[in-house]
Amino acid sequence: MKFFVAFALFAATLFAHSQTKDKTLGNIKGTVTDQNGNPVREATVYAVPQDISFENLSPRSTTSNAAGEFDFRGGFALGTYKVYSRKDSDGYPDTSDSFYADPKREPAKVELTEDHPSASATVSLGDKAAVVAGHVVDADNRTPLKAKLVFMDDDGNSHSVLVTGKYRTLIPAGKDITLMVMVMSPNYGSQAPVPALRLSSGQEMDMDIPLSKR
Repeated sequence: MKFFVAFALFAATLFAHSQTKDKTLGNIKGTVTDQNGNPVREATVYAVPQDISFENLSPRSTTSNAAGEFDFRGGFALGTYKVYSRKDSDGYPDTSDSFYADPKREPAKVELTEDHPSASATVSLGDKAAVVAGHVVDADNRTPLKAKLVFMDDDGNSHSVLVTGKYRTLIPAGKDITLMVMVMSPNYGSQAPVPALRLSSGQEMDMDIPLSKR
């Protein structure tokens, strides 16, 4: 009986060790900086496994502190990860989105291994996007309209925003961007109310969109 109990305990210990070894042991931490290398506070940081897009999963995220530092505090399976950051309120978009991606800039990457399960990365927010803001209204009475704004670049990438009158969105700088407006009412139909937009990094444009009924 004692031998059986001892053997059972030994087997349970081996099983627990095996389970622990297979668990997600890695951690990712680091610093978020702007295009000048200055730390950025309250930026959102994402980590996603290599060769997997955000369309396939909801990535883990965390927020940088007052010193621009972030720490996911463990929980990652071993492997290679791409690390992104964004801060829409300051004009830094989500570059994991193909609409905002800069093909000349590679995302930060880290590799978590058994020998080095923790890794640090400096994540640069890159250049600021441009900002377009205003109101979508009826052309005759200025009533706010519920609408879907679809911004498209020449490569077919797009970004859509659902609005009720007031809107504010980021668009990539230095690109020709076409706007299509779809009002949530059959009285208006889809419209492209303005010529293609091309704004510079950090530029802000106020643009009300008055739409007429059919």
